Amino acid sequence: MITKFLMLIILSMLVLCTPLAWSAQPDEMTEEQMQQMMEGAQKMQECMAKIDQSAMDALAAKGEKMHAEIKKLCAAGKRDEAQKKAIAYGKTMSSSKEMKAMQQCGDMAKQMMQQMPMGDVGSTDQGHICDGM
Repeated sequence: MITKFLMLIILSMLVLCTPLAWSAQPDEMTEEQMQQMMEGAQKMQECMAKIDQSAMDALAAKGEKMHAEIKKLCAAGKRDEAQKKAIAYGKTMSSSKEMKAMQQCGDMAKQMMQQMPMGDVGSTDQGHICDGM
């Protein structure tokens, strides 16, 4: 079953991006476009439901712990150590089976959002880990 957190992410994307799509178009979203968006959301939900929830909960707990450790290093002025730790953790996370499954679900979301005419959303700027805390 999909967690409340993951469902909140999906719903937030839909709620936040739909007005952007409408404002980027001279006309409102067509019935067909709305139907496609709802079908895409259903597919994302089905994809996320297949992910092992207990493993995701464990990853979330580990992520919270790592975030606290990195934040502590940043606060202590150990920026290089924080950056190295964040990069190593990111590599470990990206190779996990659960994160690969989440990425597939995320790719569905990305594809769905690319179909909506709202311009460039997000940034690819790779700043320092401490600057975002």
